[in-house]
Amino acid sequence: MKRLMSAIACVALCAFTGPAAPAAAEKQPVIVVRGPVLVAFFEPVPQAKLAKEPDTNEALVDFHLNAKNVREPFRKAGIEFHELYAHSFRLRDGNKLTTFRTGKVGVGYYLVAPGKDPRVEYGVMTDADLLQLANEYFGISAK
Repeated sequence: MKRLMSAIACVALCAFTGPAAPAAAEKQPVIVVRGPVLVAFFEPVPQAKLAKEPDTNEALVDFHLNAKNVREPFRKAGIEFHELYAHSFRLRDGNKLTTFRTGKVGVGYYLVAPGKDPRVEYGVMTDADLLQLANEYFGISAK
């Protein structure tokens, strides 16, 4: 039953996010760093791969649901939150433009704030873990 619910949620998510584009054709999102920023990233996954790999499907569903659960607490704490499905993205901090590539793991979290070195955590984290991570890095309690 859990796998069926995961599959249904994934189909709905895939319909929402659209088909995965080849890396060369992918448009790189640009995030302007004005304050605390947390970017949740997951590489684009073709629907055919999701159908063949239930673990990837379940990881995607968990990633999306945990991101949904932290969105409001982060907003209230003043942390800008982005959920991206891309192989790379760019960040503008003042005059500095940085490109981040997700690498082999393809899923994780990028934290940055003006004047701070970024922190990257790979893998899917629970909403509680994300709240704790934000507290550790930003020194802001998001509840």
